[in-house]
Amino acid sequence: MGVKSCIPFLHCAFASLFSAVLGACSAPTNGTSLPGTPAGTFNVVGTLGTNTCGAGLGLSNPWDFQVQLSVDETVLYLAETDGSSQMSGPITGTSAVLTATGTANADATEAGVGSCNLTLTATFNLDLNSESSPTSFTGSVSYAYAVATGVASMAACNDQLSSSGGDYATLPCNFTYSLSGTHQ
Repeated sequence: MGVKSCIPFLHCAFASLFSAVLGACSAPTNGTSLPGTPAGTFNVVGTLGTNTCGAGLGLSNPWDFQVQLSVDETVLYLAETDGSSQMSGPITGTSAVLTATGTANADATEAGVGSCNLTLTATFNLDLNSESSPTSFTGSVSYAYAVATGVASMAACNDQLSSSGGDYATLPCNFTYSLSGTHQ
């Protein structure tokens, strides 16, 4: 279960949850386009940096994917190439920060002591070559997993640890990619 087969912003376990979360962040002007002025489709290469989550997530390195970008005054929009799963964030100069957070039940079965609800926070930090019409960008994306405060306990999530046959070496954990995107 790795990032390589999932939408760019999210880990597979959270793809459907985050599709709903991100889709609510900004409404597209039609089924496949983003608000604002389109900047186009970008080929992105991610290079794995830190990874405290361990090998169980099956992270790709390098990680190749495509995104669409658009700019609406001082807001950058980022989405899958079909316009879905949008994220947006403010542009300050030529830098943009886009963040999404969601919580989902990570248990495939309820065999443990209770439901393991994990919160995933995805944060893109991008440096654009232009604030109004970017043709390339560099930056990073980080993913942070934590047991959902007030919803689950670490005891309920012990079955998610690799020592118990799960995907995570430890919780909380995180992984990062450095990114380089070029206009297609």
